[in-house]
Amino acid sequence: MLAKYARFEEILFKIEKLVITLMMAIMFVTVFFQVFTRFFNLPIPDTSDISILAFTIMTFIGAGLLVYTKGHITLEVTSLIKSKKLVFIFDLCTHIAMLVIIGGLLNIGYSLLTFALESNEATMAMRIPMSIPFSALVIGLILMIIHTIGIILKLISNQRAVPTE
Repeated sequence: MLAKYARFEEILFKIEKLVITLMMAIMFVTVFFQVFTRFFNLPIPDTSDISILAFTIMTFIGAGLLVYTKGHITLEVTSLIKSKKLVFIFDLCTHIAMLVIIGGLLNIGYSLLTFALESNEATMAMRIPMSIPFSALVIGLILMIIHTIGIILKLISNQRAVPTE
């Protein structure tokens, strides 16, 4: 089961990397385009909404990716603890607490998404629906949950493989 879940996470990771790379490229192109049009004083509409939207999507999807790669901010207090069992309990409690926090944020994000869908709220310049960045928030939080569950499954699997002290 762990191997299938790990494979699923690996596929998600590749999709997350693709989305983030695409959003970075969009940000680069739109910012360059904005500078170009302002420098030459061209009568082209402002595209800043697109770069802001790309940045938002990159940030929220990137949060899920960081959990998978363990690139998020951590405190390595466990390196000071000698007992492997205590380290396991500490890590497990930390990741369960993370799931609880993400669950609370997901509730808020879902509320924002439903509000944006019902109100048809949009950006100022280009009228891009706000449901897009709020969808990215919800998807990013779901990815964080999926990857945190993967970490918990690996912790439990590794604990079973380690002989008891």
